[in-house]
Amino acid sequence: MKKIEKKIEEIVSLFKSKKLLEAEKYNKALIIEYPKVVYLYNLLGLILTEQNKLKEALEYYNCGLKFDPTNSMIYNNIGTIYKSTENFFESEANYKKSIELNKQSAESHNNLGILYLAMNRYKDSVECFKTAIEVNKNFFPSYYNLANSYYNTGDFISAKKYFLKTILLNPKFYSAHRNLSQIIKYNKENPHFKELKNLFDDKSNNLENKTEISFALGKAFEDIKNYDKSFYFYNIGNDLRRKKIKFSIKEEKKKFDNIKKIFNKNIFTSDGKKFNSSEKPIFIVGMPRSGTTLVEQIISNHPNVFGGDELNYFPNLIEKKFGSIENIDLENINDMKIIATEYIKKLNNLSNNSKKVTDKLPVNFLNIGLIKLILPGAKIIHCERNPKDNCFSIFKNYFVNPKLNFAYNLEELSQYYNLYADLMNHWKKTLPSFIFDLRYEKIINEPDKEIKKMIKFCNLNWDVKCLNFHENKRPIKTTSANQAREKIYSTSINSWLNYNVHLKKTFSKLNS
Repeated sequence: MKKIEKKIEEIVSLFKSKKLLEAEKYNKALIIEYPKVVYLYNLLGLILTEQNKLKEALEYYNCGLKFDPTNSMIYNNIGTIYKSTENFFESEANYKKSIELNKQSAESHNNLGILYLAMNRYKDSVECFKTAIEVNKNFFPSYYNLANSYYNTGDFISAKKYFLKTILLNPKFYSAHRNLSQIIKYNKENPHFKELKNLFDDKSNNLENKTEISFALGKAFEDIKNYDKSFYFYNIGNDLRRKKIKFSIKEEKKKFDNIKKIFNKNIFTSDGKKFNSSEKPIFIVGMPRSGTTLVEQIISNHPNVFGGDELNYFPNLIEKKFGSIENIDLENINDMKIIATEYIKKLNNLSNNSKKVTDKLPVNFLNIGLIKLILPGAKIIHCERNPKDNCFSIFKNYFVNPKLNFAYNLEELSQYYNLYADLMNHWKKTLPSFIFDLRYEKIINEPDKEIKKMIKFCNLNWDVKCLNFHENKRPIKTTSANQAREKIYSTSINSWLNYNVHLKKTFSKLNS
């Protein structure tokens, strides 16, 4: 048995070193030699999942269950695969089966809580994280996830408490430090400020850790109005992040040009109702940090509207059928009908058949042409903001979303913004009455007037709750979770000027 244990250790080492193909090959060979060792099936499932070979991973997990139907961890890992494919029903069933087989698995309770977060079942998620902590009081991921649950629901006092508990258990959990920095209003003597500086100077930090601490320090120095130091750390964070990602502004320009060629004025001559006549979706689009979260808070405070948050449903359906929006085949009526039908079905499942549902995925501005074709009853709210404020707000935020790879270099960000502005001009010329333009500065200065116009555009009866959006208790999962729960404030207007000396050269190239 010692012989196989040594071989398993070698596979685990390859897996941890990200030598995935080598680990996969070695593991498969070992299964042939030891076909009844269940651990090998579970390990191979993890290796395949890491390579996104999900179907094959499920096959090996199920093989493992044939030898050991009571293996709790395999059910847990199957649940994780189904969650990643948004098959929440199967994911929940497998996590629950894992817990049934091993009630002492903090990991399974924690993963079920993460699933419930994705399903907007916040009360259930909190219970799962608390159960995981009861099972293992040192299981720091559940403290962290509990903190995020409270953060998303606006309970910042509890969020701060559990971020601090996470850090107490694991002082080098850098995501907890970064998220905590979004809650704290720093002064020079703040103990966490000092801790951030020490962590930044720690030579053992890897690239990702240093990135997260850099963004946190940028925020801390901004709070104490040391804007030069703040920019220094924001810039380091962005430079480090940029090194890890692939992005080509030339490829983006090709994509934007192709979208404009495909969705020209001539293709919008038919009424589109042969696809789907639903008036349920309200798409809130624009650049990130342009006010989309604020707008969703306002609209979703209406009793007939469900706030969907940033939904990947529409781009995922496009990707599934066509690969990407610029590769769409407008002759393929059947697949376009499927996208429309599946999208509305997903909204109904999410919202319990609410009359209207907001989808505030900002980058759906790329998909406005297709939305008009296959969901002509949908509403588009386009959020605009002073380009310089908008771009700097993007630059100073750490985004988890891999679709925002344009964000981490000021020159590329400015060029991407210009591509976005040009495409929006194309949509406005091509589809002038389909889009409601909402200027962030206008909603700050004339909230009553702008909000009433927007609600009317959405074909909703007026409700005064829309003016009291700061009372909206709906969970917010984006970087704006803190600001969007406050009353309208004007401090963010022209905030880029604090960094003018560092930004003016690049930002002079932005299109107004």
